Amino acid sequence: MKLHDVMRNPRLKVRRANIHIETLASETFPLSRDLYEITNVIRRSNVLLAKPDCVDVVYRPTAPIKEHFGAIIGDVVNNLRESLDYWIRNAFRSIGRNEKAYFPFSEKREDLETSPRYPKIRKAFPEFAEFIAKNIEPCRDTNLDLWAVTSLCNDNKHQDFLPAVMVADIENINIRNGFHVVSDCSIGCDAECTSIILRQRRPSIITGDYSASVDIKFPKGAIYENKPVIPTLRNMSNVVSQTLSELENFIAPYCK
Repeated sequence: MKLHDVMRNPRLKVRRANIHIETLASETFPLSRDLYEITNVIRRSNVLLAKPDCVDVVYRPTAPIKEHFGAIIGDVVNNLRESLDYWIRNAFRSIGRNEKAYFPFSEKREDLETSPRYPKIRKAFPEFAEFIAKNIEPCRDTNLDLWAVTSLCNDNKHQDFLPAVMVADIENINIRNGFHVVSDCSIGCDAECTSIILRQRRPSIITGDYSASVDIKFPKGAIYENKPVIPTLRNMSNVVSQTLSELENFIAPYCK
């Protein structure tokens, strides 16, 4: 295989991951209007009242927001993981071996050589196995941002894909109810929950091409607990891209 052929699909996978990251950015700042609304809701100020006695202006989600962003996060991570698997299979083809292999990872550096996928690589391509161990070190304690690519892909890590999504600010909105006026506001609420912006006796007039901005962070218990999702994913993508560059330099002499 020519060097270009070895690198093409892995680079395409990273490119697709970056497209998904930019989708996250564009749909969180501002939050996609397909995911929420700001509207009047007739309510009871006391649950024991026989009839509604107030009208709330509320922020209200109209779709499962965490799942929406979680699916995009999953697409990012899966593409990054697949880029490394594509590369190792192409590397095998460059030495005339057409077999299925996966990029090796381990929690601890001391366990890499005995991890499930490493021995097969060492047997078929010992120079490559040595390069991975000495130069890439795809382990949690030596290369966290690269190791996270595989850890986040594990089935038992799917909760890491469901971020905490918090509404921060609502801009370009005007809410008027008699003498009460609300302009650009901060509400600081879970984006998946209905939150009251204003409570009055009658419906309010809502005007303006409003937009909500949100912060998305990895959830409690995740590898990147409470860290902002978008810059973290961008860093992971950069690490994978840099790793591919190192792998490209390694495999170049083996390519026809």
